[in-house]
Amino acid sequence: MPTIFLLALVAIALILQAKNKSLEGLKYKYELSQNLVAPDEIFILITSLSNHSLRFIPFVKMEEALPTGKTLNSTVYLMPRSKLVRKAPISLPTRGRYLFTGAILRGGDFLGLRESYQEVESPNELIVYPKPSEETQINKLISGFLGDISVRRFIIEDPILTVGFREYSGREPMKAISWPQSARSGQLMVKTYDYSSELSASVVLDVEHDRPESIENCLSIAHQVCLILEKQKVKYDFYSNILPEGANNRWAYISAGLGQGHLRAILEGLGRATHYASEPSDKLLERVKKKESMIFITPKSEKGIIFKI
Repeated sequence: MPTIFLLALVAIALILQAKNKSLEGLKYKYELSQNLVAPDEIFILITSLSNHSLRFIPFVKMEEALPTGKTLNSTVYLMPRSKLVRKAPISLPTRGRYLFTGAILRGGDFLGLRESYQEVESPNELIVYPKPSEETQINKLISGFLGDISVRRFIIEDPILTVGFREYSGREPMKAISWPQSARSGQLMVKTYDYSSELSASVVLDVEHDRPESIENCLSIAHQVCLILEKQKVKYDFYSNILPEGANNRWAYISAGLGQGHLRAILEGLGRATHYASEPSDKLLERVKKKESMIFITPKSEKGIIFKI
């Protein structure tokens, strides 16, 4: 009787061995909990491994390559029609663009005599933006700059915002006369204007330089400047000659705005920035020469920052 039982087990094992196709029916993918993070910020690598077959898979080894050069290794088994989800916390210390490409799967047969190999692509992109500069002098410079803008807007009227009319005194320029209003009132009338309704500024980032450390410093200063403007509720647009990695150059100009969405768009560009410029500094200056209230960040300045009002 024991012999018959043993032979039956061997027969079952051989049948399972013959039918076992190791990785057939196995589906793998992974994704990131975030695609834009700060240096050393923890994000989650979510691995999903599912068995879509009716077979028991006794052995699967996953070798997941990380952009740091390290590999996450794990070994699991999967029951029929089952799914395994694993979450691994990861952080990256350095600014830049990182690619998570996929994994190598190794599967064993029922008796552990054969091993199958499969390379699975599951591409994911992560952008690490620069830390803001910790230079305290920049906070003072920006505060003074914003104060000068605030004073200026109450001295110079905004010709866009007409709030009413008054009698012509003889001192106003002829272009200020409202002829339709003068015709209705029977005397010369001039427009009166409101002052600028809100503070605004342009952040201009120049990265044309041959020293990577100087460029990195300017990227950090740009982050700090944007944070200050966000805190002060000053609307700002963004110009740069960043040459981004892995994307077309939509960071040449970002229209004026405020809030986390606006800031994140700029931070992505700062994270993608290479150590090359998309255009020379003089071309960038040509694009912004008519801008007022400009914060110009450049590695060619001792302080890294220049103001124009």
